[in-house]
Amino acid sequence: MTQSFKLTMTLFGVLLFSCTPPPVPRPLGYLRIELPESEFVQSSPKCGPSFELPDYSFIENVKSSEEATCWFNVRFPDFNARLYCTNISIEDNLEALIKDAQDLVFSHELKASGIRRSRVINNEGEGESKGILYHLEGPVATPIQFFLTDSTEYFLRGSLYFDHKPNSDSTAPVIARLLYDIEHLMHTVSWE
Repeated sequence: MTQSFKLTMTLFGVLLFSCTPPPVPRPLGYLRIELPESEFVQSSPKCGPSFELPDYSFIENVKSSEEATCWFNVRFPDFNARLYCTNISIEDNLEALIKDAQDLVFSHELKASGIRRSRVINNEGEGESKGILYHLEGPVATPIQFFLTDSTEYFLRGSLYFDHKPNSDSTAPVIARLLYDIEHLMHTVSWE
């Protein structure tokens, strides 16, 4: 009886614990991204223009071998992103600079599901600056690019890159925030 009782209890235990539903595979989840409130502060690299940046970002100065060119990065550490900026002195080459900036944007056309542009006019400082802010949608390496110029002396170009593989679904809220911040930067540029 003890042998049959043990066997009966073992079978009963196996039946009792084996009646769970089969495991279901779940899709990969993404971390929730907390977007900080934007407080803007006046900033400027060692060379180049001054502008307002959100307080959760900072400037990384980059050494330049050319006198007419100033390179710097705007780092967004919370978002693992960096805005690479180049400030160039215009020397009868404005048309070529604009064409080069547009070529760099439209070189992503094969991967982009859409390219939206918005015109930006900046009345800060003594002169007026004009430029275009590009939002490249889809799995592109650089989702935001821009250029801004005063048409006589200075040309500023920027490209945003993430320090990880782009996934347009998971970075969409961050890109929306950075579009706002970069447009604010463009509206506050002063080359004085």
